[in-house]
Amino acid sequence: MNNSATTRSITKIALEYNGNDKGTAEMVASNYLLRDTAEGQFNEMKTVAERNTKVKKWALTGYISQPDEISRKLKDEEFKQIAIEALAKVGLTNKNQYRLDIHNSTKHKHIHFVANRIDISGKCTVKAHDIGKRFGKAVREVCKEKGLLTDVEIGIQKKAEMLKSLTEAIRLENNFDDLISGMKKKGFEVQLSSNVKDGISGMRIVMEKDKNFHTERIYKAGYKLSEISNQLKISEIKSLFEVKKAVMEVQRNADNLKVFRENLRQKGFSLKIQYNGDFKAGQKNEIQDIWINKVDSNQQKNGFFFRKNVGFSLSAIDSDLGDLGKLLSQSSVNNDAGNLLKTEKNESLIEIAGGLLGDFLNPTYVSQEEEELWKKKRKIKR
Repeated sequence: MNNSATTRSITKIALEYNGNDKGTAEMVASNYLLRDTAEGQFNEMKTVAERNTKVKKWALTGYISQPDEISRKLKDEEFKQIAIEALAKVGLTNKNQYRLDIHNSTKHKHIHFVANRIDISGKCTVKAHDIGKRFGKAVREVCKEKGLLTDVEIGIQKKAEMLKSLTEAIRLENNFDDLISGMKKKGFEVQLSSNVKDGISGMRIVMEKDKNFHTERIYKAGYKLSEISNQLKISEIKSLFEVKKAVMEVQRNADNLKVFRENLRQKGFSLKIQYNGDFKAGQKNEIQDIWINKVDSNQQKNGFFFRKNVGFSLSAIDSDLGDLGKLLSQSSVNNDAGNLLKTEKNESLIEIAGGLLGDFLNPTYVSQEEEELWKKKRKIKR
């Protein structure tokens, strides 16, 4: 459940808001309040608060909002009890004044509270230190006690769903505009941030069903990319799209692997081949994958798609790759180095690579450096 709690000095407006909500508010609990009007209740609270002149921010205000995952099965009485028990965990007693109202005018039902930190004897029972953090912890504890999902558990589920959809869209699309459109079809809004130095520098993903414009100033829906994954960075996505763009551009003017490799090199990219098993000289060797990296890449750590010192695997970054080994085997029927590429407008990267690699299955094109590189890597893995 999304929640918020803060200490402050209030006016009667806070109680008016609690009891109105466009005429849909329903008061579900109150304590030590005799008057019916917002002004009357405020004056009662203010009178009690003045019994402790040391506390200036005498009111505790906030809300608890039900997510869709819980609201369908939670009754108002149960919702009220969650709020009361959570408030008790941060110090509210049966001698503190409070008012609880359920609001129904927004997409997500939520409960607002206004409570007096000063009890009727003049004692401050609710400490102000870290009240927002402590109240959130209290709500989670109550939810666990009642067998309900907590906001943290729901957040973990949502982040996993976001990451799955995002990586699928990245494999399918070739640029950020298409990525935004692709994610929208999946039910997500992608919000990009940028700066003068780096261009696109950040990403936030929001589930369309979680948008609530009425609580946006208090609670911002969605998660930053860094909150969704500690491996996938915005810089890696930018590099990945650069690789895709380079492959698509280079293949238009290349009719064999040697030209393709050279054109990639001129654009600042290197190409490496991974074989299925040990390379055997003088024999046909099945190619397992193709790796492309930017020559001057400053990415030093492994990422979600990126492998340090090797680059991006075409089979990992393009959703249309299919079974790479089988396709390359089919391409090996004709090993004529002059075999021209047959390109279609919507060819996937592997279809492009398959055509280019037809001549490469002949070991003549394998450099000694490349063979030694993969042998060393296989030894390291062992």
